[in-house]
Amino acid sequence: MQLDEFSYEMKDKMKRINIDITNKQVEKFFSYMNLLIEWNKKINLTTIIEPKEIIIKHFVDCGTILKYLKDGENVIDIGTGAGFPGIPVKILNENLNVTLVDSLNKRINFLNEVCIALDLKNIELNKNIFFTMDIKEVVNDSEIIIIVTPSFAFYEACKNIEPFIKNEQILISATKGLDRKTGKTMSEVARSVISGDLNILTLSGPSHAEETAKGIPTAIVVGGEKGISEYARDILTVPPKLRIYNSTDQKGVEIGGALKNIIAIAGGIVDGLKLGDNTKAALITRGLHEIVRFALSKGARIDTMYGLSGIGDLIVTCSSGLSRNNRLGRELAKGKKYEEVISESHGQVAEGVYATRAAYDYSKKNNIYMPITEAVYNVLFNDANIRETLNDLMSKEAKSEGFF
Repeated sequence: MQLDEFSYEMKDKMKRINIDITNKQVEKFFSYMNLLIEWNKKINLTTIIEPKEIIIKHFVDCGTILKYLKDGENVIDIGTGAGFPGIPVKILNENLNVTLVDSLNKRINFLNEVCIALDLKNIELNKNIFFTMDIKEVVNDSEIIIIVTPSFAFYEACKNIEPFIKNEQILISATKGLDRKTGKTMSEVARSVISGDLNILTLSGPSHAEETAKGIPTAIVVGGEKGISEYARDILTVPPKLRIYNSTDQKGVEIGGALKNIIAIAGGIVDGLKLGDNTKAALITRGLHEIVRFALSKGARIDTMYGLSGIGDLIVTCSSGLSRNNRLGRELAKGKKYEEVISESHGQVAEGVYATRAAYDYSKKNNIYMPITEAVYNVLFNDANIRETLNDLMSKEAKSEGFF
């Protein structure tokens, strides 16, 4: 395809998604396409090699996300492959700061040539992130191992690394949940699987991954023994974007991060029913009381519940549409059943579901007053009517506002 024909096709197809491109941008896309076709003969970059298909399925498709990106934003394209969508959006908006991440050096070499040929500024090729399926390689070469799996997969992850991990290494759990079978926290699960005197820490706090990845200022906490948690804090802090505090109350950090998910489901129900700010404020406040009661019964400290992993994470999870638990609550408020919501989410289960069952069982065995948790449990597992459940909560016997 010659440049004139390419220019016509590009401008016509981009206009259909409300993007007007300049001749200079057309020329960059044309060079990009030719490099893609040339390099694809040497390494496997794409199965789409016809120019008109490249225009539609690569360039125009990538352009559809441009409206969601603002000037100056940081964009991280993980698993970019041949540069999609990172390079097309960079061509369309040169004011974006783009980082391209890929696991293969040969693709990084291709992307490097593209960036040079197209004279793209403020675009970074991140060669410090490596992808592998070899657990032994990951564990043997790392000082700090961070597990970021759903709680149901945490036990298996620990079993996989147990043969290779050594006492001088540091294991950090960033999983906010309770084991669905035992009710254990993630550090308790890790210690039940991994032998020896391993340093195990917990990373938690109000941190939507979508915002953290954009470099939006975020503060979280790492919980564990004083010296080692301070060391991890200093290693992992990335000023001025990511500030990390440390706490010696690891159990409190874990419980706050797990139980806030229960209250977040209720928060989503409040949002779905459009009950307003008064109801949301009451929910967060009384929900915090339940978390405190549970935490104190486990030997955690009350001050931790008023920190980042307690009320901090509770506020952000209850109030944000980015929260999977909040989204679950909103769908339940529409009259959908829990199983239906999970099916529509392609099997992705919100952590609050597991935490609700574990916390409910524990509260009943240990006589801990947790009416909101019980209400969420009944909605999830006993098909309770949401409106009637809310009325029951608001009609309970009057009591002091204190924790007990």
